[in-house]
Amino acid sequence: MTEEKAEWESLNKVLMRHGLKPVSLAGPQSCRDPSDMIVLDRQSSQEIRHALKTLVEDTERQQKVMQGLMEANQCLRNVVRLEQGRASQQEQRANDLENVVKNIKAKICQLEDETIAKACQQQNQVKKLQKEQQASQEKYQRQQERLQEQEEIIARLQKTLSRIGREEQQRLSTQNKMFCQFCKRAPKSLLDQRYLCLIDYYESQISQIKKELR
Repeated sequence: MTEEKAEWESLNKVLMRHGLKPVSLAGPQSCRDPSDMIVLDRQSSQEIRHALKTLVEDTERQQKVMQGLMEANQCLRNVVRLEQGRASQQEQRANDLENVVKNIKAKICQLEDETIAKACQQQNQVKKLQKEQQASQEKYQRQQERLQEQEEIIARLQKTLSRIGREEQQRLSTQNKMFCQFCKRAPKSLLDQRYLCLIDYYESQISQIKKELR
């Protein structure tokens, strides 16, 4: 009886821990209303205790399972929130990277346009410089040709002047010789110069007649 009472007390503690009313044990003499009393033999009492204990253990196991499921559910929610946060961060990073890529592409296109424009400008400048160089070379060539022509003209003029100088010297020498032959003296006065002019005139006429005769 003492062992049975101890088992009931242990079972009552478990029932009370789960919010259930305990089972009261009393003898026939302590019950005022016999209709409220349930008489159990040892086997029935043991079976009831076993059933209650099994029920309580099952309930505890279910509660533990439910607690585990709730904790797992909470963990899953935390994981989902964490993954959502990571996904949001990754999406934001992806958007940032996309914007960076767009900016880089736009900068590359701008640099390409600027490079092409600069290359075209440099090409036009090179063509202009080539034209100016060609024009300068042609101008230099023309100036060289003109300079050569002028040098040739100067050379011819120098030859002509030299020839004229020699002819003039020869003419003056001839005039002086003729004057000395006729007058037996060298020319000195203005009248002598007129004689020299007259001699020069006749000399030129004689030269012209000689040329015609030849």
